[in-house]
Amino acid sequence: MTPVAHLRCGDDLRARLPAAGWAGEYLAISDPVCVGPVGEGEAMAYLGARARFVARHAGVDAAEARRRLGAEYAALDGLARFGRVILWFEHDLWDQAVLIRVLSLLANRAPLAGKLFRMPADGRRPFAHLPDSELAALEPLPLSPLEIELGAEAWEAFAAPDPTALDRLSRRALALPHLAAAMRRHLQDLPWRTDGLALTERQMLRAVADGAAGLEEALAAQHAADAVFPVTDLILRDIHRRLSDGPRRLLAPDAPWRLTERGAAVLAGAERHRPPPRFQGGVAVGPDAPWQWDPRAAGVLSRSA
Repeated sequence: MTPVAHLRCGDDLRARLPAAGWAGEYLAISDPVCVGPVGEGEAMAYLGARARFVARHAGVDAAEARRRLGAEYAALDGLARFGRVILWFEHDLWDQAVLIRVLSLLANRAPLAGKLFRMPADGRRPFAHLPDSELAALEPLPLSPLEIELGAEAWEAFAAPDPTALDRLSRRALALPHLAAAMRRHLQDLPWRTDGLALTERQMLRAVADGAAGLEEALAAQHAADAVFPVTDLILRDIHRRLSDGPRRLLAPDAPWRLTERGAAVLAGAERHRPPPRFQGGVAVGPDAPWQWDPRAAGVLSRSA
């Protein structure tokens, strides 16, 4: 029997796939690529930077984060032993960001020619929400050389300090069906030219203004508002932390969650947010961020434009 590997951006399908009749080895990539710095450096530098970020983000030991990420990425080097490698990635930004990271690492590997397949997502539901009967009925699609090259191209643009190449890519008709929408959603978390807020930050402020008094309520509101980037509780917690820190905070730091006077003014468009330092993919964000999202142009512009 031909050995099969199932590659997924997390562990949510580890028990579900065998129950639905999908035999094979389960390989997870748990790197939350859609948040935190990525950069264009070599593999060891990348793993170090990501491990430090994941340790802060998830509240885990940095050495353990480095060990896990290293083992997960190292497993990609052994994929040639499988007769078929099925990639289980959905339409949302989390999945699509990990997908292009994986494809960038697998591109130009001759031993994998004809072995890579992607499981089609319907653009609405996570695989984990499908009943076993629907999971069993899915048909893997062979990944073409064009799709693999596109993933590598998208990753290079995603990790670049200048987001204009990713902006251009997201406007094209792409062979990977959900990639353009996910990359545009990623770019919308640059500071907006109108008020300095990222889209996810604005969604959080609106949820709190509408009565979300804590993480669970804000998470439910964000998921209802945004199918392309259904953030995790850890992502939302990080956003709350940075919006509730410092003398110019937009959210009160204690419970229940509530807007400060300045937060209400920024949400109303009466004041402008000056974001603290962070990374959006490869792009540095800060109080005077060089790149912004312009909703009128529906694209990225430099601060000086």
